[in-house]
Parts: sequence; C-alpha cells; structure tokens
Amino acid sequence: MPCLLCGFKTTDAKPPICKNGPCEICLALTEVDEEINQAVASLECLLSKRYEILSRHNCVQGLIQRLPIELKNRIFELLMPSESQDEWGEIDGTGMHSFLSTISVCKGWRDVALSNPFLWSKIHIDLRTSYDTISQIDDWTLRSRNLPLTLHIRVDNDTIDPERVLDVLGRCSNRLQSLSLNIMLTNGSNDVPLGGLQHNKLQYHRLTQLQVITSQLPQFDQPLSLLNSTASPENIVLAAVSFRSLQISWNRLVSATVSYFNLGDLLQLFQHASQMTFCQIFDLIYSPHWHNFSMPPIIHHRLKTLSFTLSNWGLAPDLLGSLTLPCLQEIEISKSTHLINQLPALVRRSSCPLIRLTLYQYHELPFDDLELLPGVTDLVVKFWKSGGKTMMRLLLGGYFPDLCHLTLQLQPFRVLWDDGYIPLLLDLKRPQPDGGNEGRFNKCIVVDRDLSEIGHMWDSDVGERLKEMNVKLKDDGFEFF
Repeated sequence: MPCLLCGFKTTDAKPPICKNGPCEICLALTEVDEEINQAVASLECLLSKRYEILSRHNCVQGLIQRLPIELKNRIFELLMPSESQDEWGEIDGTGMHSFLSTISVCKGWRDVALSNPFLWSKIHIDLRTSYDTISQIDDWTLRSRNLPLTLHIRVDNDTIDPERVLDVLGRCSNRLQSLSLNIMLTNGSNDVPLGGLQHNKLQYHRLTQLQVITSQLPQFDQPLSLLNSTASPENIVLAAVSFRSLQISWNRLVSATVSYFNLGDLLQLFQHASQMTFCQIFDLIYSPHWHNFSMPPIIHHRLKTLSFTLSNWGLAPDLLGSLTLPCLQEIEISKSTHLINQLPALVRRSSCPLIRLTLYQYHELPFDDLELLPGVTDLVVKFWKSGGKTMMRLLLGGYFPDLCHLTLQLQPFRVLWDDGYIPLLLDLKRPQPDGGNEGRFNKCIVVDRDLSEIGHMWDSDVGERLKEMNVKLKDDGFEFF
C-alpha cells in the first residue's frame, strides 16, 4: 500500500510506515480507520440488540395471537371506557376514540372485537362531530345482535333530519333498555316538529330508562309520537320536554328528574306516577294560563325523597301546600331556602317521618317565619352563601330539636372555619346519647365529592390545626365526633 504523501510502498495491510517516519496523512488515515472500526463494532452490537428485541416481540405477539378468543374478548371488555361513561351511556370523545384505536391495532383484534356483541350493546353517537354518522347507529346495533341496548344519541345540529334518527331507532326499539336523546324538537331545514312523526308501531317493552333533553321550550300541544304506551320506564330524566307530550305508560316509574316543567306537568307527574319514590324538580317555566292555574290537593303514597332546585319558585308558591306525602323521609332544597318555613305544615299534614333535610343556601333564611321541625335527625349542608353566623343561628335556634347528625361539605365547613365558629360547633356535642337533644347533636362529619380538595386542605394550615384537635382523615372526609 503506497503512502499518499511520499509514495513509499508496502504489502502490509496496516497503514504504511514512511521512510522518515509516519507522515501527517498516514496518521490521519490511521485515526479515521480506527473510528470506522469502532462504528462498525457499535453497529453490529445495535443490530444484535435489535434482532433480540424483535425476537422477544415476535414471541409476545405470537402469545397474544394464541390467546383464546374468550380471553381476548374479556380484555376488550375491560378496555371499555367505563370511567368516562355515565349511567345513560354517554362517553366523552377521548375515551371512545381511545377504545376504537385499541381494537384496531391489527385485523385479528378488529375481527374479534367486531364479533363481540357486548362491546356494541352500549352505544354513544355524537352527531355534532364528523366522526359519527347516523349509519353508525345501524352498524353498531347490528353488531350487538340480540342484546339489550343502552343507546345515547346527541343531535343538536339542525342540518341533520331527526326523522332519520328516529327511523334508525325504530329498527332496534324492541331491544332498547336505556335510551338517552339529546335532540332538537324540530327539523331546522323543514321546521317539522317531532310530534308529527308517526312511530306509534314501535315496541319499547324492555325500556327501563328514558332521558330526553332538548334545547328548546316544551311543546305542550304536540305529542312526541316516537314513543308510545309500550314504553314503561322506571327512571326518567326530562329537560325542556313536556310531561304531557310523552305518550308512554307511567305505571312503573320510580325515579323522575325533570327540568323546565310547568304546573300542569307537575300535576300530571304526581297524579299519574303513583309508584314514584324519588322526584327531583329543577326550574319551572311560564306556560299559557298559568295565572289562573291552581294545584288541587294531591296525596302521593309512595314518594320518599323530594328535591327542589328552583330559582323561580314564585311560579308555584303553593305546591307544597297542595301535597300530602305520608312516606316522605328526605327533602332537598336549593336556591329557594324560604321553603323551609313550609315544611312543618307539610310534615303535620302528611304525618310523615321526615328525617333528613339537605340544604343549598343561596339567600337569607326567613328566620321570622321559621317554625320548629321535629323529627329531623340528619341535617346536610352542601352549600352556604351567607356567613357562618347565619348557619350557627340555624343550628343554635332550636329549629331541629331531634337533630343527631350534621354533615357538612367542604365549602360550608370553610365558611364556619373562616368565621371562627368551629370551636363553638365542637361544644354542641350531645353529652348524653340517651337524653333529650336540647339543640345538641352527637355526630358531625365533613365530606366532599372532590377528594382532592379535602386532601389539599388537609395538607394546609387548616389540616394541621385539625390534627391538633385529634381529628383524623378518612376515605371521604373527616369526622369531628
């Protein structure tokens, strides 16, 4: 091999030795050759590692492919976005997209998932997006075969004809177990009311849950003929849908949550839903002739829990005065705390064992009109807008002579804490469990649905002072005594 600088030749495979010693070019070539040899060795090592990783991957992939179909199906069922899915089958977009991406990893996975009817028996279709289409409802219901269906459809896009949605529902109505519709009442293009659609031949014998939510005011004179008397749900949630517009049976109704009803709807709800044990009523709405409407006396023999969230209670100030509820055990009042002064009359008239009262206090309490409310053993305060002084006045005023348990959510607890009333609250512990209450109680707990908020408070100065009082943190909150 000749030297590029001096021309000295040698047969040695090594870099040539020049006559007067190695020249600069020979030295440089020697360094480059050494780097090349090192790079080749590194590449060979990396290729060996790559081969080993691929071998392990192929072994795992082969193991997965050899799993029994029953086990694969169980894995897919566990991947269903249950945490982001509510009781009506509504799933957030991220959860559903992640699930669909997972089962589409390969053709084998996709074929197994498509053949599992359970995976498609709970369907969420959001027609506001470009990903979901009406044809998907047909495809997914076919995959579910004969299983009962939980179907949630959201359509608040006026470019989609609601009749097409109802036609698709008609092909699986006999399998619907839970139906949730978030839909516009009219077709935006043709202004055709849903009440004009004829679907009275559909069968809804399996339907146990019904939710209908619209973005428009109720149509009091137009029946929603997509439903009929074959539907006899146990649980309903209605928002901006007239009770009288649903042509269904109310014989099995146990739980009702209604929003934007008028007095006529409320009257029919209490009169026809004779098996109802839970009723939650949100804001009322004006309706024709409401000025001349009067609620007749109503006796409901099964209602146990009644909840009001009303900012416009003036539309029905005499509703409680018309009700007799012999089985009422719990009442919840929000945004209309002046209703507390109507509870004693309701209790006396109904001879009911009212034992639990839940308050969301937004306005000042009418203390001048408040009467004693005996029988209430459990008081729950979930929100308190006024200061701690008002809350302590309610607790110390003797309005609940039989009170035993006080439950506070974190927000009203902070109101009492910030105003310095917690030491006084601790003094209200009833010393003799077998004696008269005398305005005292024997248990006070603080709970909150947001456990992170409780944890954050527990790590703050407030938590340190609570620890000094020997208060211990539990799974859902803490207990004073």
